[in-house]
Amino acid sequence: MFFHKSKPSIKENADRNLMLEVYVVRDKMAAQRKLIASFREVDELTKAQLSVQAGLFDFLHREARIRQVSGELVARIAAAHLEENQ
Repeated sequence: MFFHKSKPSIKENADRNLMLEVYVVRDKMAAQRKLIASFREVDELTKAQLSVQAGLFDFLHREARIRQVSGELVARIAAAHLEENQ
């Protein structure tokens, strides 16, 4: 009992993976929007891909809210993501 090492819970690991996926999808969506803004004409496939990314982001964001991901975890993931992209 004294030297019991606490392991991260399954929920914490799943929440961490979910938040990482949210940030990856958000970045892809932002990159696609930036790319579309630079074109004069955009084909339907590119528009559809952007719609799929937006839908996936909405789904993941809603899932994070339903799972009640802690604000502390979101802050840590956001800070790590900002450091990575600078």
